[in-house]
Amino acid sequence: MTHCSIIVCHYAQTDMFGTEGIDRSAAMKECIESLVENTDYPAEIIVMDNGGNPDDTDWLVQKVREGKINTLVRYKENMSFAFVWNQGARIATGEYLCFTCNDIKFKKGWLSSCVNLLEKYADRKLIASPFITPDKDQPNFNKEVLEDARINSMAGSNCMVMRKEMWQDIGEFPHHRIGGSVWHRLMVSKGYLVIIPPVDLVEHMAWRRGVNWAKPAIIERVLLNGEKIDFNYKTVRKSLFGGSQRKAGI
Repeated sequence: MTHCSIIVCHYAQTDMFGTEGIDRSAAMKECIESLVENTDYPAEIIVMDNGGNPDDTDWLVQKVREGKINTLVRYKENMSFAFVWNQGARIATGEYLCFTCNDIKFKKGWLSSCVNLLEKYADRKLIASPFITPDKDQPNFNKEVLEDARINSMAGSNCMVMRKEMWQDIGEFPHHRIGGSVWHRLMVSKGYLVIIPPVDLVEHMAWRRGVNWAKPAIIERVLLNGEKIDFNYKTVRKSLFGGSQRKAGI
């Protein structure tokens, strides 16, 4: 049976790049409960726990016991959501992949609506998102309306659905503090756009305006095998964009 692998990144601590405005532990529980209740398409739920609050891990383990979470992976420290999304995709079994975070509250019909759009317009290079945040709902990002569905170049950088082969074609998420937005610029450079249902079908609980995505984040993590994970924006910019910022959708 065709199904979607939903990869949820969770972290409870203040992240390595600044402060947070919401209780991530409480948001995660609301996220998972809404995901279980309102996902109306065959799916497996993979939670990537980025360290932090051990009580959250206990709560997630209980959801595994209840059969609500299929796979739970826990890291000792925060490896960034881009890194764990990539790791989650490697163990995913679905024909479709959904990458999302612990601050998304899902509404009824969110996943079936996204998959239906991808199947309806399978001849186009599209990924799907169940929503657009106000900063992305702008003339330079909005492209067209396709039978009530919205087409945008930057929507859904922290909740997106796509065929697995499309993710493989675009490439893994860059290890940047907002790797989803950086990945979207890479996506656009390869000719892809985002299709969104006529109305938003999730709530982004922690959305905030004014994040400086180009701000340097000089952070490095070392895995047990000695591999270094570099979160420095300058490294990402050089490897992806030849040393210059690419403005998607303009």
